[in-house]
Amino acid sequence: MKRYWILALLIPFTALSISMYYVTAAEDVKPDYYLKTLGGEEKEALPMTVQARYENERVDIQTNGSSYPSEQQSYMKRLDSSFYYLEELGGLLEEHRSFLRGKRNVNAFFEDEKGIAYVGFETEFDLDKIQSDLLDISFYQKGTKKSESFQVKVQKNKDEYVSILDVQVKERTMKLMISQYQQSGKYSTPNNSEYYMYTLDLDKKSIVEKKLVAAVTTQDKSIRTIITNIWSSGLIKPSNYAIFDRTSYQLNGTKEDTAEAKNQVIVNRDILVYDIWNGQMTTIQSDPVHDMLMKGNPENLSIRYIGDDLFLTLLSEFSESRVLQYQLVENKLKHDVKLTLQDWQTEWGRAHNTQIANNRLYMLALGRKDPGVVIADLDTGKIVYQGVIERKDELGSNRLSFENISVR
Repeated sequence: MKRYWILALLIPFTALSISMYYVTAAEDVKPDYYLKTLGGEEKEALPMTVQARYENERVDIQTNGSSYPSEQQSYMKRLDSSFYYLEELGGLLEEHRSFLRGKRNVNAFFEDEKGIAYVGFETEFDLDKIQSDLLDISFYQKGTKKSESFQVKVQKNKDEYVSILDVQVKERTMKLMISQYQQSGKYSTPNNSEYYMYTLDLDKKSIVEKKLVAAVTTQDKSIRTIITNIWSSGLIKPSNYAIFDRTSYQLNGTKEDTAEAKNQVIVNRDILVYDIWNGQMTTIQSDPVHDMLMKGNPENLSIRYIGDDLFLTLLSEFSESRVLQYQLVENKLKHDVKLTLQDWQTEWGRAHNTQIANNRLYMLALGRKDPGVVIADLDTGKIVYQGVIERKDELGSNRLSFENISVR
């Protein structure tokens, strides 16, 4: 019996720990925050949730108050590693827990009405180790409730590293976009990645084609070119395009991580659109788009890929702000909207978080005192809502740190 003494002690200790957790949780009354309307109609802000942290605990803030997601989780569920899944996975975890077990890279997921796909590396890796060249391909068919899996080998050298950027499936064909770079050499950082599109036949369980999609090709040593992938807002949903931001700037002899390097002059910037299913690459030809890319301060300019549209948002504290909406399918500019936000930003500070949905631009500024929210109509450019985040007990929101805006 002596060999079981540790277990005998562990059982009451575990029970005591769980009891203490529930007692502590019951006694710990957290502050209630809410989004207070200052102007416009409150209904405009109803779809919006401001995600923040209070003492390192997640808090979601809406017009009617705040909620702490951890309070909806049991103690045992909080210990479950699935608690840390990203929100983009939605209800997949609850519905398909067995298939999702061990799958965590949101960029490697795909879901439609027919099934769920996931692509992962055989083993975890870091930059100090050699990455495996084997990919684990998994596909779950919702109709039959059956899953299949197999491995394929990617073409890479031992000093090369591969990141999965996007997975798309149509019928029994999978498209897999990856970035590939070396630990040393001509493309030695993620900013110098080469982008490849792999085509896989799910029936034959094999790679059909590997195609170089985008890479830096300039030979001018005085010019530095960076190509970056622009993420789709629907990370795990069907998408027809891969979008790239290609920026070239004049080198001035400074190190790339210095302030001087960040102020180098951009000599050209454009957006590349790759059609995933027909394999064609095009460059957006639009004077307003190119003008914004060239003249806008990169720190104030955001590019979003939402549905089949691109949104370029340039926010300025000292002049008009601007939003361009470019339709990828029709290959044309749909909206060029100017926003007058100078007065609002003078009072509340620069907008640090933005989101586009429902033909609205949602903005959060950290404020001179409390964080402020403004919503603008993207058809008219008019502000349709203004609000401020406050505590219901009026003690201030200085203990909050803000992370994101979500809009349903």
